[in-house]
Amino acid sequence: MARLNEHLIHDVFHEMAKYKASLNRLLITDDDDDEVDHRMLADQIVKSFPWPIGVELRRLFSGSMREMNRGRLDQLFKTIERTMQFLSFVMVVELYQKTAESEVTVHEEFAKQFQKRFMLLSMGDFTWVIRSIGNLFVKNNLAFFMPEMNNMCNKKLFDALDFWVPERNEIGHYQINLTNEEIEKRCVEYEDKLSFILQRISFLVKYRLVTVREIKVMKRRNRAPRFEHLIDILNSSDSEFHSKEQTDDVFSDSNSVLLVSSVKTLNKFINLSPLIIDTRTEVIDSREKFNLKKDIFMYTRFYEKKIYHVGTQVTERCDLSMLSNYDILVEEFNELVEQICKDAIPA
Repeated sequence: MARLNEHLIHDVFHEMAKYKASLNRLLITDDDDDEVDHRMLADQIVKSFPWPIGVELRRLFSGSMREMNRGRLDQLFKTIERTMQFLSFVMVVELYQKTAESEVTVHEEFAKQFQKRFMLLSMGDFTWVIRSIGNLFVKNNLAFFMPEMNNMCNKKLFDALDFWVPERNEIGHYQINLTNEEIEKRCVEYEDKLSFILQRISFLVKYRLVTVREIKVMKRRNRAPRFEHLIDILNSSDSEFHSKEQTDDVFSDSNSVLLVSSVKTLNKFINLSPLIIDTRTEVIDSREKFNLKKDIFMYTRFYEKKIYHVGTQVTERCDLSMLSNYDILVEEFNELVEQICKDAIPA
């Protein structure tokens, strides 16, 4: 691992170790003069963050990103954006649940801005979502699913999210017209930004992102039913996710991407579908589905009654309307937006 990444890796890993004590063993060397292996720390960082963030960090830590050039700057932008996108989706789903449970009602101006911004997302919209929902939760003394987020949501974080971001062209590439010296300065600036954000959300090491492929009901006479979950754990340094069978007395949501407190029991979770979907389980059983790509996809816009996603590994634009559960995804998206905004309080 080039020394270029060492400060980022060192600072983020030390914050992660505060939430997962077992990681501290990687900081112990046989000799006081020995240096910690930053390649090993980097691998643990990639594995510990949810896949949409981890896959971008894997690219950032790769050998091709060892110079402060246009390629590294692009990847720094992309990693920051994906991190903020994931955090935004967690907060939106949390707000959806709180409004559905009548724990909070938003104001008309918030609802207006949310409906406008959430139809076509950009970095500025992620910033608005994180700041606005964060302030709403703090103001109303609402508890997040991950309680560490209550401490995360403060002025220091919100101020750090305001920074220059270049426009994208039609195919999603950043339009950067900077000198080599300016690119180097931006690389340093954005590595610091990324390090700060990752340190603030390092508590994610305590949680897991999973796909629930299937739930089977196991029932015997005179016994309460039990539910066998087949899940994929979406935290890995590559796309060969670890599969696991977990039996619980309660059931979670099938065919969904969940953020869970623990994979040992699935009774505490938030459902991030349809904002994050896993198409890897789709059966390609018809000619119309031949062009479907298998990947973890992130919601990016809603246009003309269609919901669009971008892949975490697939780079080309994909039409996911052939998915067997596509209509359900659209229905869930509409329900999410309508629930958040339907009882908005007049200013």
